[in-house]
Amino acid sequence: MNFPQNPFSRRRRTALAATFAAAALALSACGGDDSGSGGPNLVKDGQLVIAMSGEFRPFSYFEGDKLAGFDHDIALAIADEMGLEPKTETGAFDTLIQGVKSKRYDVLIASMTPTEDRKKAVDFTDPYYSSGAALFVRKDSDCKDAEQLKNVTVGVANGTTYGDFLKDKDWVGDVRTFTSDVTALEDVDKGRLDAAVTDRLVGLYQIEQADRGLRVCGEPLYTEEPAFAVDKGNTALVDELNEALATIKENGTYAELSTKWFGQDIS
Repeated sequence: MNFPQNPFSRRRRTALAATFAAAALALSACGGDDSGSGGPNLVKDGQLVIAMSGEFRPFSYFEGDKLAGFDHDIALAIADEMGLEPKTETGAFDTLIQGVKSKRYDVLIASMTPTEDRKKAVDFTDPYYSSGAALFVRKDSDCKDAEQLKNVTVGVANGTTYGDFLKDKDWVGDVRTFTSDVTALEDVDKGRLDAAVTDRLVGLYQIEQADRGLRVCGEPLYTEEPAFAVDKGNTALVDELNEALATIKENGTYAELSTKWFGQDIS
């Protein structure tokens, strides 16, 4: 994918990059290590290893054997702005945090919402979009508001915030977990579930693109502001990711990608 040319991209500051590279080489020759350099800790120098689930259409999913989606495109744009080679990986959503902690990935660009429990394990960047959790039901359902329901069976994806939200709701009879939100929505469409909770944008995309016979019941259950996640203490990487995110918003790249996938700027 071609992104808008950014005259201030660090990739294009070749002369300056060469100067810094020479200085870094001289320092390493003196026997120092990277821990005190102030730079980000990366799995591999010159590369940004980015993970997402690949099961959260339209944020990340496979078209044939190729990874695609909004998160995927944002990941490529961020790596380009940072002057790093992107390497994208996928894993089950509930395994991603362990993956970044075990140094398999540098960063999760995976529509992950910061929660208190997650903040104990990883550090988050600034939010990169805003959306909300919604309850999806069949078109022929008489549901008008979630709180009016009784003893319903609701589907959610493993490891998401949706399951936690539903735990203490009186109107929920049973919560069933799935490997992906799309699978849960499909089971609602087929009549195997009463409802599913997922991101509003994900559900609406499925209704439009996969012709699901679903609709939103009531107002959003709550709002979310997902962010990138890195290993705890890798503050230099957080700073560089925040800088790159701010830049692609300023230069129009973010708006272009958001409009491509959602028809609007979701920042």
